[in-house]
Amino acid sequence: MADAIVSVVLKQLMKVAGRQIQQEVKLVVGVDDEVKKLTSNFQTIQAVLADAEKRQVTEAAVSIWLEKLKDVSYDMDDVLDEWNTAILRSLQPEGADSVRTPERKICSCFLFPYSGLKHPVLSHDIASKIKAINDNLDAIVKEKNRYNFKSIEPPNQREESTSFIDVSKVVGRDEQNNALVDKLLRESCEEGNGLHIISIVGMGGIGKTTLAQFAYNNDEVIKNFEKRIWVCVLDPFDKLRIAIEILQNLEGHVPDLPTLQYLLEKISESLRRKKFLIVLDDVWIENDKDWEPFHHCLKNGLHGSKVLVTTRKQTTALIMKSIDKISIEGLSKEHCWSLFRQLAFFGRSDEECEKLEGIGREIVSKCKGLPLAAKTMGSLLRFKRTIKEWENILYSEMWKLKEFENDVFLPLLLSYYDLLPMVKRCFTYCAMFPKDFKFKKDELIKLWMAQGYLELEHNEELEIIGAEYFNSLAMQSFFQEFEIDDDGSLRCKMHDIVHDVAQYLKN
Repeated sequence: MADAIVSVVLKQLMKVAGRQIQQEVKLVVGVDDEVKKLTSNFQTIQAVLADAEKRQVTEAAVSIWLEKLKDVSYDMDDVLDEWNTAILRSLQPEGADSVRTPERKICSCFLFPYSGLKHPVLSHDIASKIKAINDNLDAIVKEKNRYNFKSIEPPNQREESTSFIDVSKVVGRDEQNNALVDKLLRESCEEGNGLHIISIVGMGGIGKTTLAQFAYNNDEVIKNFEKRIWVCVLDPFDKLRIAIEILQNLEGHVPDLPTLQYLLEKISESLRRKKFLIVLDDVWIENDKDWEPFHHCLKNGLHGSKVLVTTRKQTTALIMKSIDKISIEGLSKEHCWSLFRQLAFFGRSDEECEKLEGIGREIVSKCKGLPLAAKTMGSLLRFKRTIKEWENILYSEMWKLKEFENDVFLPLLLSYYDLLPMVKRCFTYCAMFPKDFKFKKDELIKLWMAQGYLELEHNEELEIIGAEYFNSLAMQSFFQEFEIDDDGSLRCKMHDIVHDVAQYLKN
């Protein structure tokens, strides 16, 4: 995220310096040279940040260097707030209220009170801070030379985007989808008086949740169950939260400060003699005592009731006493290619597709059959028009990283590094929300605005810039499950693996 911070500081530095010149606010002697040097240092560092951010994953020394750079950048951001405010306050008539700008937070500072001057002079306090920051930045620039960073051209300026591509079809899962629906509809004698649990098991990003969603929304499945409930569980297994969500779905309300025992009793009572389907998505359980209370309270449903579980762990399926288990493997090369090409070749001519197909298939082979990885790469390459741009992705050093447990991390990181700096900052901001959080587009944009993450360009409105940043993230498959509320507002979620990447980059 360092490139996003440096980019913000550089833009703001030039903006504030320009305002200082325009308003004829005099600088303390020598500070003008310091500002020019500061700008030059930040520009020198910015040129190699793309390479540095990629290498921090495997090189601890580079990661430490970037942390130092971020600390200095944040310090400079604070000083710029003070400087900007000082300039604006200097223009206020005596006794007027403090000036607030729409684009920056206001910090307390004062102009150095030279009497008799026609124009004010920047305070020595701010000047000394600029000098100190420059000294620290000098050391960081010198240290940079140890690492032989490559200067990588930044991504193209943002593309206008007016729509999303919704790949809503499950590719290559027809057989498993049919088998799952059949298991949900069948009233097997195997369940007896117990609870019929079906587990979908597979690694992150392989399509477990998608498969469960298609079965959950199947017309025959909807008709077959009187009650259908979907709960995103996540790690850790929070018994109270899960019980609250189940009861909220069943009865529409939950009393304040309920106990777990009360909730389980109400759930048991509400499901008595009803045929239900409960989906528990993304379950992580290490101890059977966590599941046991739910196992007992869900036994009161009619014969044919089902609990469908998605999990990355085989042990979870065993702990939950699954009667049926569906193991999800990676897609075949052709199915993975089909998913990729729907996105990467959208709107291209046949001739252009033919030229890029060979490179595209090599990229798809690196996705290792993971649908999320194929979708991410397809979204990334959709706006890359040249063979050279596609080859840069194919031969990226990122593919060689071995330290990630989940192979889908690498395509997501490649996609992240292709974002504009300000969009990167908006993406990592989303890590502060919990997994499975439903983002409301307009509210998220307002939060970005409040953080000062949106750069005003020309006469554009901040909301327009924010919408473009949001669309950029959506086009790169960082958001999913789009839906329109009754009030017409757009909502979406992040895949839990995408959230993991945002959290990793923010830390």
